[in-house]
Amino acid sequence: MEVYSIDNQVIKMFLEDFNTFIDYLNSNIVTISKTKKHISPKLLYGINELMYVKQDNITERSTQLSYPRLHFLCNLAVSGKLVKEENIKSNKIALIPTERQQMFNKLNNIEKYIFLLETLWIDCDFEKMQYQTYDWMKIYTVKRIVRYLSGEKANEIIYFNEQFSIGSTILLYFSYFGLIDVKEYKNEEDKSVRSFTPSEIVISDLGLKVFKVIDRERDIEKWNIPFKKQCGEWKIDFNQEFFELFKSLFEKGELEKTLPRGKHELKEGIYTFKVSLNRNTWAKIKMSANHTLNDLHNYIQDAFAFDNDHMYSFFMDGRAWSHDKFTCPMDNEGPYADEVMIGEIGLYKKQRILYLFDFGDEWRFDVEVFDIEDSNIKLLRPQIAERKGEPPEQYPCFW
Repeated sequence: MEVYSIDNQVIKMFLEDFNTFIDYLNSNIVTISKTKKHISPKLLYGINELMYVKQDNITERSTQLSYPRLHFLCNLAVSGKLVKEENIKSNKIALIPTERQQMFNKLNNIEKYIFLLETLWIDCDFEKMQYQTYDWMKIYTVKRIVRYLSGEKANEIIYFNEQFSIGSTILLYFSYFGLIDVKEYKNEEDKSVRSFTPSEIVISDLGLKVFKVIDRERDIEKWNIPFKKQCGEWKIDFNQEFFELFKSLFEKGELEKTLPRGKHELKEGIYTFKVSLNRNTWAKIKMSANHTLNDLHNYIQDAFAFDNDHMYSFFMDGRAWSHDKFTCPMDNEGPYADEVMIGEIGLYKKQRILYLFDFGDEWRFDVEVFDIEDSNIKLLRPQIAERKGEPPEQYPCFW
């Protein structure tokens, strides 16, 4: 069977740019916006100058979506848990390196490459990776594009068709991996619109093999975790490592390991949550690992003297209405907050969660994982440990 290498220049530049991006995050305090979780424009401008492949036509005010390559690298780093979002001074959020980086650095280049492909396929939320003004980056679009490419031939020009127009973003990202070569049709008429329009593509030999494997053996609807969560699942474990079917594509011994995926095990301890409406109005709630997110909801309601009379959701990525959520038992779709214990969802200190109560008035509470104390002691009930400020009236009178 034919084996492949990743010695071509495109793949080398991709890995080098990813390593450079990670090194920059390690060496600098890189803050992100609270809503979109994007890196600040001034920092992006500096990072872009360090890349092998630089984005052109940008300024120091250009936002992250103006840098599709950096937007892609950032999503890979966060989704692969090589960095985490953490609260720092002045109530800012920064991207902080995790221990997984040390494991990543011990991988060889082929293992790094396949790990990043695994991260894209399993861990990335494709809708968060949209960057075009009008974008169709969804699971079904990606699946359709891969099915199409897997049936084509390598090293032959494929000219523009309808498939390209709806899947141009994922085609661009595949080109970063060196799976395809893409020529772009430049539209100079409206520069205010972020767009990428392929005019023709050529699939590489390695690319065709990869597309066949992920189309036939790694169905994205069964493997993509954000999509499965959107469908109501949350305890998601795999019986086989993603990289196993790719081992035969390379020389024996070149692809032997990847980064581990944590199993859904209960992490015992006392969890302290700081729940804030603003800087001067907050409460600290202590809970045991076996208490549920629904318990946390109930004690937030008690701490702020609300009536507990509306629906709610916990958005684990801090972004309102994202798919990364646990919602109230009365909602039409899960996963549900009363089915999950707080000790089994991988919480970490300084993590920020959005608790949104009342889908009409949208009361938004910032929930910080203030502390996780190793302890075998279990609290019979959650405790409101501390409060500051007077909670607002849930239904204020305006007359």
